[in-house]
Amino acid sequence: MTYLEIVNKVLRLLREDETDTVQVTDDVVVAIVSDFVNDAKRLVEDAHDWNPLRTSWSETLTPENQYVSLTDSGKCARIEYIRTADKPLRESTNAQLEHLQLRSTASSSPIYYAVSGLDVNGDLRLRLYPTPDTAETITVTGFRKQDDLSADADVLLVPAQPVVYYALAFAARERG
Repeated sequence: MTYLEIVNKVLRLLREDETDTVQVTDDVVVAIVSDFVNDAKRLVEDAHDWNPLRTSWSETLTPENQYVSLTDSGKCARIEYIRTADKPLRESTNAQLEHLQLRSTASSSPIYYAVSGLDVNGDLRLRLYPTPDTAETITVTGFRKQDDLSADADVLLVPAQPVVYYALAFAARERG
């Protein structure tokens, strides 16, 4: 379903007039319902690892750099699996990687990774151990949440029914 179709369905269930667009509106009810649809979308996305949100990133490691960013991952991505060309990487914590690095500063092909915050672009940053000694490619498989719906024709990737009913519940609560 498109963003406009979802908003109109919620408006119908509230017994309100439908709208021609959600992008520019003077109608407060349409504006609030539009916001509630995105709130509901985020709630449904958090409830499950939906297949349409599955994605993969391919990043080239830089020799002697223990960090790599997942380009265009956003801050709400979730990692499922990481591998180099020949082996999977094991998830660890930053504290464990710090402990390992204190014991040995050797460089070779990475074995462990930990999510280490966000980079300057707001994308997930990974810390690797040991620090890569050559340029190699890692493949990351995970889930990336859809950006908020904004255009009338934006298509919802997660199931629409729970989004509609959550948005309806939010709107009904707002009415009192």
